[in-house]
Amino acid sequence: MYKRILIPTDGSAPSEAAVKEGLELAKSLGAEVTLLYVVEPVVARILIGPETIPYYPDLTRDLEIAGKQALERAEGFAQYLGVPARAELKQGNAAQVIVEEAAEHDLVVMGTHGRSGLDRLLLGSVTQKVLQRSPKPMLVVRMHEPPH
Repeated sequence: MYKRILIPTDGSAPSEAAVKEGLELAKSLGAEVTLLYVVEPVVARILIGPETIPYYPDLTRDLEIAGKQALERAEGFAQYLGVPARAELKQGNAAQVIVEEAAEHDLVVMGTHGRSGLDRLLLGSVTQKVLQRSPKPMLVVRMHEPPH
């Protein structure tokens, strides 16, 4: 049924939970996995101002390093479970890149913070955007915020 599973990660706790869940599923199904980290353009993440321009290369490099580290953690867990996995670091709009990559897979596994209300509206959700546009089935691993 599911032979090729796409597991995007951003290194967050919900994302890491989805990586583990997705890899466990892949192991039980004998599926291969693509681990994906998308580095979004810096301009989309911060306000543009002349005083911030000199920091763009450093910030982009830091985001790429964070992506490589998240992928290394995910690859390590895949290796531990004996799941065939390849890692990809891509540039672009995260939701768009994930939807494009989903076309080559049978299932997408993603994490979510489980936010609702104003938090969800203000913070947005890559997972929600992918859910709305994905051509493939999705498994969403929900991580509840601890009570305040």
